[in-house]
Amino acid sequence: MKAIKIAALAAVLASTSALAETDKTGFYIGGAVNQVKLSVDNDFSESGVGLGAYGGYNFNEWFGLETNLFASGDLGEDNVDIGAGAWTFTPKFTVQFNDMFSGFAKVGLASMAVVVDTDFGDDDFTGTGFTWGLGLNAAINEHLNIRLSYDRSSGDLDGDFADDLDADISQIALGMHYQF
Repeated sequence: MKAIKIAALAAVLASTSALAETDKTGFYIGGAVNQVKLSVDNDFSESGVGLGAYGGYNFNEWFGLETNLFASGDLGEDNVDIGAGAWTFTPKFTVQFNDMFSGFAKVGLASMAVVVDTDFGDDDFTGTGFTWGLGLNAAINEHLNIRLSYDRSSGDLDGDFADDLDADISQIALGMHYQF
């Protein structure tokens, strides 16, 4: 029994030292499943499932640049189809908790879009805004990472039938990426 405990301890120490040597710099690319919420002028709020893709470059263990593209599925009801999404570009600041876990915060610019299709007509609302996000990252091995993140983009959207819609598009995402 003592030999098994010593072998298990040696395996944990070996895997920890292997993770410690993991290079956390360079390019990464990944995808995510997310829950997207659209809020417009504090009068309308709908949420639905969506997908996203993200990637970036870590210059060192604490600073990088990231781009994130995410969109929802149908957020509408009855005869109204609504889709929402954002493309963001942000500096990302990371704190390493240990060899496996880290947390990050990011803030930057967003290009936002909302597409509305009804029986009476269609309209596309677009605009730019401000975005921020927080997340936790787990390094599974040298190249594979899993993360849980929250992103929120806010801005004024303009369309053919309405202007200056105050919109918030947020997402909670579960993602996986490959670190090159």
